[in-house]
Amino acid sequence: MQSTGRIFAVWMLCGLFSALPVRADVEKRVADPVFQGEVHYLESGPKDAPTVLLVHGLGERASQDWDGLATDLAKGYRVVRFDLPGFGRSSKGNLAYTPERYALFLHALVNREVRARPFFLVGHSMGGAIALRYASLYPQDVRALVLVDVPAILHRFVYSKHLAAFGLNRMVPGLYPNGNDALGNMLGNVLGNAEKKQFPVEMVVQIPALRQKFLKGQPSLISGMALALEDFGRDITRVMAPTLILWGERDETAPLRSGRVLAANLAHARLEVFPGAGHTPMDDVPQLFQARLREFLRDPVIPVQDSLLHDAAALPDSARRGRCEGKRGQVFEGDYDRIEVERCENVILRRVRARQVSLKSSVVTIEDSRIGGGAEGLVATSSRVTITSSRIEGNTAIVANDSKLDIAGSRVIGQKAAVTTGTTSEVAFSVSQVESRHHYGPLHGLRFVTPESPL
Repeated sequence: MQSTGRIFAVWMLCGLFSALPVRADVEKRVADPVFQGEVHYLESGPKDAPTVLLVHGLGERASQDWDGLATDLAKGYRVVRFDLPGFGRSSKGNLAYTPERYALFLHALVNREVRARPFFLVGHSMGGAIALRYASLYPQDVRALVLVDVPAILHRFVYSKHLAAFGLNRMVPGLYPNGNDALGNMLGNVLGNAEKKQFPVEMVVQIPALRQKFLKGQPSLISGMALALEDFGRDITRVMAPTLILWGERDETAPLRSGRVLAANLAHARLEVFPGAGHTPMDDVPQLFQARLREFLRDPVIPVQDSLLHDAAALPDSARRGRCEGKRGQVFEGDYDRIEVERCENVILRRVRARQVSLKSSVVTIEDSRIGGGAEGLVATSSRVTITSSRIEGNTAIVANDSKLDIAGSRVIGQKAAVTTGTTSEVAFSVSQVESRHHYGPLHGLRFVTPESPL
């Protein structure tokens, strides 16, 4: 019996050590020419194997966020990771930690230390935003791209609602014990109020004295603010690398809606969602995450997919009509001639194709849909409408009266006007395309549409 106990103890001990991260083959400090400091750098796996760069997100664990994945990948890949400037064991200061400067830093690190090109680039959270910017600026370097739970794809006015609702503690776990205290909500409040008052909040990130006053000179707050201020619309249109988008279904920091926007607008992208996982699926479902990533790295091919945003296919010849009156949670899918929604809440139009949609005094979400083709596509009166990855068109694409519209990753096409109104309406655009005689091109910002100023 005693012998059996010893064997069990040894077996347990071996299991414990096998679960620990493999020590990096290279661990050193390297010079950082962009932020003028030093960076903690780690490298594991065979030097002649394909290279995988891992870019971490916000938080003092920094590159340790990747411990489990690095151990797994190092069996067949050269794995490079590091603590971003301002985090972990790298140099810190009251500096402008923007995605643009981080991408420049990463390029310098690739030139000095990595050297092998092209490589696989994997980024989580803020690191995913940095990876997206890098793949846009240096497409020749990136063999394939993996984006994991990336925040701030939505416009800052929209995203600030998430920061205010959940507190900064959701972005930087443990930084502030009370996620909803005044400082924790500061980014959301500053971003939202500054947008409405047209205060140049970018100055807070750029000027050292303002960074110290409003952000306490803390790298986590500075980089969080800088991230929320970015417009990634141009990056999304430029990235041609095969892109796997991995997302936790229950992520409250980076809403799944952002993943849908990326998947619908990147040229070669596929979104995969981990049920039950939150903002860190590599920790929440490590085996599933690692297996899916390994599969993609072995065969990083994602064909161009049909997109309703760009294909001018004819609308279906359907006589079906849909109606919701005084209900909650009704879902519409498929082909319709017309959908009417009146005094309804939490209505969803998902993968709908309809010639016209009329909304009155309702709260409605429209996803992956195509609406319009006649005189007016969407008519919204006294309603709140959230539109994601959809195409809306017509002589006048949208008529909005006393309504609030949140349009992300979508295309609005109006021969006469994209958006008109009889009374002032608020429209927040995130990485969308608007085409009309009043505006032609990308839109990422808050607009107040009035009868005198159609869009």
